[in-house]
Amino acid sequence: MPIYNSSQQKNLVLGLVLLLGAFLFYSTLNIFTSLLGSIVMYTLFRPLHIYLIEKKKIRKSFSALIIIVVSFLIIIIPMLALSWMIINKLIAFQQNPEIASKLIDNVNKLGGSRINKPELIKNGISNLSNWAIGQFSSFINKTFRIFINLMILYFSLFYMLVSYENFEKTILKYLPFQKRNSLRFGKELKNMTYSNIFGQGIIAAVQGIIVGIGFLIFQIPDPIFWGIISFFVCFLPVVGAPIIIVPAGIIELANGNTIAGLGIIIWGIVLVTVADNFLRFYISKKIADTHPLITLIGVIIGVPFFGIIGIVVGPFLISFFLLLISIYEQLYLNADKE
Repeated sequence: MPIYNSSQQKNLVLGLVLLLGAFLFYSTLNIFTSLLGSIVMYTLFRPLHIYLIEKKKIRKSFSALIIIVVSFLIIIIPMLALSWMIINKLIAFQQNPEIASKLIDNVNKLGGSRINKPELIKNGISNLSNWAIGQFSSFINKTFRIFINLMILYFSLFYMLVSYENFEKTILKYLPFQKRNSLRFGKELKNMTYSNIFGQGIIAAVQGIIVGIGFLIFQIPDPIFWGIISFFVCFLPVVGAPIIIVPAGIIELANGNTIAGLGIIIWGIVLVTVADNFLRFYISKKIADTHPLITLIGVIIGVPFFGIIGIVVGPFLISFFLLLISIYEQLYLNADKE
């Protein structure tokens, strides 16, 4: 005779599943961002994978390898290059302290003395510089961990792509919704991924080009460098290109270059703002009919929790939440009224 009846066995198995699931979830928190990243990458490159398999008759494993190489070249390499460029710029300032000292003094004369706190700007810039160097030192110290996370991301992505049919069937099977509602979630993730990567990428590229051209026109040093920096900065909401343009204008004004200083500020505010507003609303409607406020709040929430992947995950979670409310209302609230 069994010790437990069928009901007790069921509850015991469920308890063990929940306990082990909680333990596994806690154990994978350190690589959670990598797993999220692999899902986002899968969503992003799935159409290319299907095209290579069905149209070009390429084996699934080879197609997955092609996608991994392509994604590495267009996503990971630029991020590493950006880090290298910024580190070199910081090193250049450290090796030539007289440049930074003169710059700080000029800005200090322009702003600090006018508010009767001549050391305010100097101390602020010094603190910012120390923070930036500390952040990059931390980044270098975490290189091994970053490498491991990238390996996990691409390892997961490879098997998602190779077994994409089974992967999608399994997801649909275990989502607690009808198939049509599960497909709505998949469509929402696809829309958010395309809107916040392709769409935001286009916006950031246009703004970076505008900043670079403005620096070139007004003969401000390193237009290519600051154009590239602006491209990456423009992925962040609220901050955007002004965090590059306004300080550049202030520095030019402090150095006595009034035309260049006022010119780059006006250039940036007018053209960058117009481009941002036009492209953001057009792309959000064209690629995904997503309210810009969802994207803005989602990115603000997502980036601190999930890092760069939060650009997609944050807005998706808000859309996911709203979609859950909609499904609950359709299935239960409307049913109760009837």
